[in-house]
Amino acid sequence: SGHELTSLSEQMLVSCDTTEDNCGGGFADRAFKWIVSSNKGNVFTEQSYPYASGGGNVPACDKSGKVVGAK
Repeated sequence: SGHELTSLSEQMLVSCDTTEDNCGGGFADRAFKWIVSSNKGNVFTEQSYPYASGGGNVPACDKSGKVVGAK
C-alpha cells in the first residue's frame, strides 16, 4: 500500500523479443518467459521506452531505457 505501480514498456517486447511476431501479436506467458530467461529479468519503463510501432513498422531494439527488475 502506498507504492505507485510502474508502467512497463510494451515497445521493448515488440522490438527486442524476437521469439514473438512483433506487431502481429504474441502471448503474455511467452513474453514473461523471455523477460526472465533471455533478458535476465530486466524490463524497461514505459516512460523511458514508449510505444512507437502503431504504424506497423517496428523500431530496432534499443537497450538504453531505464531498467526495472523482475524476479
